[in-house]
Amino acid sequence: MAYSQPVECGLNKSSVDALAADVARQVGYEPGADLIPIVKQLGGRIAVNDVWDVSDATSGSITVEENGSFVIALASHTGMERDRFTIAHELGHYVLHYLWPRHNGKSVGAMEARRYGSGRVEWEANWFAAGFLMPAELFKSAWVELDGVLGELADRFGVSTEAARIRAETLGLK
Repeated sequence: MAYSQPVECGLNKSSVDALAADVARQVGYEPGADLIPIVKQLGGRIAVNDVWDVSDATSGSITVEENGSFVIALASHTGMERDRFTIAHELGHYVLHYLWPRHNGKSVGAMEARRYGSGRVEWEANWFAAGFLMPAELFKSAWVELDGVLGELADRFGVSTEAARIRAETLGLK
């Protein structure tokens, strides 16, 4: 089967951020919670790539079938925080590059996204991941509550300290 590559959704960063927080709310995601039930709820599953399979050495990818079922592939050599961000990133591809166009009347068939490069499609998926895992309002409240201590913020949201730092900067807190 031929898989198409994702196409830019066209939403700006703040719109993607708001959509991600809304999707998180709709699926009942609480910051720091397990993402596997969310993936299953949306019709997907997680697969871990074999560490010896150099043909698929990407840190993450998503393959979406025409019926909307999907598989998120994770690398076997990454840690929990990285895997959580990767899962949210791949969910970003699913929502922004598969569901969103279909919702807007565009025909989207089977799709595959691999983490290569840093174009607009990848930016959009990263924006989604940050907004999903660290919704702006909750992150801002936690920032105040935790006195901006990045390690504690990272722990609360289940992300790396670097992801928490970037989110704080993006939201103008740092």
